[in-house]
Order: sequence, then C-alpha cells, then structure tokens
Amino acid sequence: MIFKGQKVILRPVELSDLKQLLNINDPEVRQNLLSVFPLNQVREEEWVKGLYSSQKDVVFGVVPMGEEKLIGTTGLHGIDWVNKVAEFGIAITDKNYWNMGLGTEATQLTLKYAFEFLNLNRVSLRVYEYNKRAIHVYEKCGFVHEGRLRKARYLNGKYHDVLIMSVLSDEYFRR
Repeated sequence: MIFKGQKVILRPVELSDLKQLLNINDPEVRQNLLSVFPLNQVREEEWVKGLYSSQKDVVFGVVPMGEEKLIGTTGLHGIDWVNKVAEFGIAITDKNYWNMGLGTEATQLTLKYAFEFLNLNRVSLRVYEYNKRAIHVYEKCGFVHEGRLRKARYLNGKYHDVLIMSVLSDEYFRR
C-alpha cells in the first residue's frame, strides 16, 4: 500500500533502503528516538526482512515527492486489534529534510491509515520533553497531552521527562 501526499509518499521499506536507514546512527537523530543501541547493516537488514511478518506493526518508508530516496520511516507499533490501539513512531533520519513539513505530512498520512483504513480507535506516542519540534508537529496533527513519565529518559548526563500524547478516532474525524 502506498499513500501520496503533497510533499511525501509513504511506501513499504525495501532492502535497497538499507544505506539510508543507517542515518539513524547520527547522534542528533538518535537523541530523539527510543532506541539507544547502534545499528549496523546486518541488524537493519534483519529488521527490514522481519517488518512485514507480523500484524502488530506497520512501517512505511518516507520518500519526498518526486524523489526515490528514503529519508525516514513512520509506523504504527504494538497494534492491539481487540482494543483498536497502536503506538505511533516516526523518524526523519536525513537531517537535510528537517523543518520542511515532511514529518508533519507523514504523520497525517499515517493517522489517515490508522483511522480510515485500520479502523483504530486510539493512537498514542511517547516523546521526550526536549524534542520541541516533534511536540509541535504532534499537536498540529491533533495529538493531545495525556501524561508525563518523570525523569524516564537519560541523555548526556541528565534525566528528562517523557510526554505521553494520543489522538482518538472521534477527534481525528472531527478535524
């Protein structure tokens, strides 16, 4: 399944995307992600090969409109089909594409998939309090602040809070 917006296309992740996926090791990119361990091509290849073997996770590659190169990924994780909930994640790992609205549109397209195609009721996320750019995007896309995990993230010698946000299907459809 492929979703097209004005600025990005969401498409399946392919093995040919491995080189671009390794941008995830950049420390500036990494500080905003839940994963803390370095990744190499072998681990990324294993991840890509296993992506579509489960119905608990859906991951899309993010590609700028008119280009071929993958600049990040977005997806729904830990999908609970009984309660119709999932956790959202996104990483624009190519910093050359930051602050261009591509992450916002990829988030909107992923929410469209979650609510209009998968019939989910709730999509939540975790974001670090210092990631102001992402928080702004999430608020713009309809996510609501639900809570705070105090001092749950350690980075560069300091503890930071983790914010919990979500959007419900009725909120999505009202927008």
